[in-house]
Amino acid sequence: MGLEGELRVGLQLNGGRIDRVRISSTRPDVAHTVLQGRSRAEIRSIVPRLFAICAVSQAAASDLACAAAAGESLGVDTLARRSADVAAEVVRECAWRTLLAWPRSIDEQPAAGAIAAARRAAAFGGDASAASDPDTIAAAVFGVGAEDWLALRTPSDLDRWIDAGATAAARFMRRVRDDDAAAGVRDRGVRATALLDAAHDAAAIEELDGAITGDLDFAHHPLWRGAPAETGALARQRDDPLIAELDRRSTTRVPARFVARLRELALLLAGQTWTQVGARATAPGSGVAWVENARGLLIHRVQLDRDRAQGYAIVAPTDWNFHPDGALASALRGEHVRDADAARRRASRLVDSLDPCVTCRVELDDA
Repeated sequence: MGLEGELRVGLQLNGGRIDRVRISSTRPDVAHTVLQGRSRAEIRSIVPRLFAICAVSQAAASDLACAAAAGESLGVDTLARRSADVAAEVVRECAWRTLLAWPRSIDEQPAAGAIAAARRAAAFGGDASAASDPDTIAAAVFGVGAEDWLALRTPSDLDRWIDAGATAAARFMRRVRDDDAAAGVRDRGVRATALLDAAHDAAAIEELDGAITGDLDFAHHPLWRGAPAETGALARQRDDPLIAELDRRSTTRVPARFVARLRELALLLAGQTWTQVGARATAPGSGVAWVENARGLLIHRVQLDRDRAQGYAIVAPTDWNFHPDGALASALRGEHVRDADAARRRASRLVDSLDPCVTCRVELDDA
């Protein structure tokens, strides 16, 4: 186990169903233990090296929060540059998982073309250079151009693409779709976890900043208006008619999450969307910044005194999505399963759909 720590998901079975779900984390509080007391220059140097995943968006959120706390003006150009950097990171991470991890999860080896496209994605910068090459990435993921894939607007359109199985992503989605359908539709009377993103909820950042300031434990178990929330591609793409219909059809939201990720990748490759970033001063010497990264809403909050951090908090997407009573727990609790192996597989697929930024271990607890 490295500095990032890990998530542990414990399942307790009773009478052919998942009776209890335990979610715990060994992730260290690096904001408090490593960043607090540091100068801005030290923070700028340390943050990109602290996070193996989403390092670009973590650095962007940190720099913007510190600038806001210092009372510096954040111009349109600065925010646009940060947004472009984070968008490129989203493309890189989403394409890498889609092209390399998804095939392996359905017992395939990534094709040579997919490996080459993943290398292209690793160099993606969102510009017109040959290294960016969005067409090659789109062809490897979708089998067609990004704009052509975005023309799929209904579940029937999507099913035709899935059933054609031209790419590993399509075959992976076939497995996801069929597994979710086989599990059946279950109305357990559980209210769906609220979807949260910076663009839809303009008041969110101000409210969340107040919550972070008033509750030392908030960063570890964040709440949106008193309840857990889900963040990520599904939250950002929820107004897309295809995503909304997939979300309505599935109790677990698993197919909707994966397709939302594909939708967002296609939009970014086609240059039809951008990533949300922002920052504001919240009090003298205090600043908060938000970034919508590959996994969801990331918040950094800092309080500076003579250019040193007297308080620092980070709320990461994984903190939202793996809240002990959040999206994962609510989807698993009450789930009917044949046996322990089926429970593990179901939980692992749900974990995958929420895409944590650290490793996750699924285990069975004694009844």
